[in-house]
Amino acid sequence: MVKRLEDANCLSATETLLIDPRAQQSQLFDHAEQRLDAAKELMFTISAMDSPSGDMMSLDMANLATAAHLLLSDASDLLVAARRISPQGGSHD
Repeated sequence: MVKRLEDANCLSATETLLIDPRAQQSQLFDHAEQRLDAAKELMFTISAMDSPSGDMMSLDMANLATAAHLLLSDASDLLVAARRISPQGGSHD
């Protein structure tokens, strides 16, 4: 079976991340790791913030939480897609 871009995976409820069915498993894992690292660094930044009042505004926290949610959602979808592909490039479906 020929993999086509039109058959891209939309795994999350928001369907904003399209995963190219032609992507190699290693690429999917690399991109998932990149998003997980970004979310980890974002959480570290939040924990290290020290504003003059000692408290971040609730809007700031909501925006940071949204960014973390999107990164983690994308990473999760990429990991699911990568696990569906065998190391030889075939599909488990």
